[in-house]
Amino acid sequence: MTRTRYMEARKPHIEIIPMIDIMMFLLIFFMVTMLKMIDTGGLKISVPQAATTETLPKASLTIEALRDGTLLTDGHPVTADALTALIKERMHASTLDVMVAGDKDVPLQALVHAMDIARAAGVEDLGIATKR
Repeated sequence: MTRTRYMEARKPHIEIIPMIDIMMFLLIFFMVTMLKMIDTGGLKISVPQAATTETLPKASLTIEALRDGTLLTDGHPVTADALTALIKERMHASTLDVMVAGDKDVPLQALVHAMDIARAAGVEDLGIATKR
């Protein structure tokens, strides 16, 4: 019969299963975190006359782009500097949703120019108007 002594040290061993569980948890955690960190901010555009469109809440500000590059807000022509000032003024009151609209024959550069002005002024919610 063998007796164990009171202060006798046991042979150390490593539990591998809990370590694998922890490593899998960390791997999945960092993978999910990295996917959230990928910059997906870009220009959200839809082609005019899209087959599938979504009705969104009314935009706080609508910018209309004309063929000649003129920008309109509330039916009045506006320069890039005046548009930037208008956007910044309306942003102080609350969050601002901006909708860029243009005829199907308007050059893409005119729409991108209007979107650039809005982004430079600090707009985060930006879209292009389309119809079915």
